[in-house]
Amino acid sequence: MNVQKLNIILEALKYGSMTKAAEKLGYTQSALTYAINSTEQELGFPVVIRDANGIRLSKEGEELFPCIQDMVECEIRLMAKANEIKRRRGNVLNIAVYPSTADVLLPEILADFNKEAPDVTVNVTVGSYDDIIGWLMKYSIDFGIGGQMKLPGFEWIPLIEDPEMAILPLDFPTDGMTVFPMEDFKKHPFVEPVFWADETAMAKQIEKCGIVPQFNVTSPYNAPVIAMVEQGIALSTITKFTIQPHSKVKALPIDPPCSRILGASYHKKTCQDKLAAAKFLKCIKRWKKKREEAEE
Repeated sequence: MNVQKLNIILEALKYGSMTKAAEKLGYTQSALTYAINSTEQELGFPVVIRDANGIRLSKEGEELFPCIQDMVECEIRLMAKANEIKRRRGNVLNIAVYPSTADVLLPEILADFNKEAPDVTVNVTVGSYDDIIGWLMKYSIDFGIGGQMKLPGFEWIPLIEDPEMAILPLDFPTDGMTVFPMEDFKKHPFVEPVFWADETAMAKQIEKCGIVPQFNVTSPYNAPVIAMVEQGIALSTITKFTIQPHSKVKALPIDPPCSRILGASYHKKTCQDKLAAAKFLKCIKRWKKKREEAEE
């Protein structure tokens, strides 16, 4: 049983609305729905009732509710104690990143950090927006590097803008084109990209332009979308840093432009209690300052 999904059920009940819960937790509403549905399928009966009045416990859910609370509270205590032990064990820094930031943003910061703290062991985990939020909340990582994660008690430092790009097959005719008009997606088959919670602006832009996807991919990552574009099956959009390591597709800025902001999420207490985390935060701020000075 996935305790993170059980926690989502508790939070949804707390706010009494899927929409409010999604907004407060920084999830998409579809992600919350998936978490609840998959939990109910695993249990074999409905835990909550969702209707026009909001969300409430089913009869079976009322019986199960104390057990759900116990499991969530037990995992919180377990992770807190485990992290306390890890902090006592020495110099270890745990970071989680988007796949794109693992290739583009993180290496530059780590190069500086390695000079600052050469004796620290660094564990880097690649995950999605939802993965990183869960790890931050459990304190199993010290920093989450990706989109803005709206978590109570956590800090977020914006670092860099990551523009959305149109991705096209290599043989797609683009003579003289410096941007790709959003309206032109309507002329070709379109595969909807994977949107994480920090990419809602692009999702809204696709909807506003009336672009109807011919293909939909259920995956936490964009690799299947990129593969479909490589094969000439459809066109799509993706952020610049996500597509940067790939050379088998063309990429053009979209018009009108759209982007997401990448940054670092962390808890102040982590940096107060853990010297390695404090040093890494120092390197993040130094990297940001150098980049801003270079752009002036």
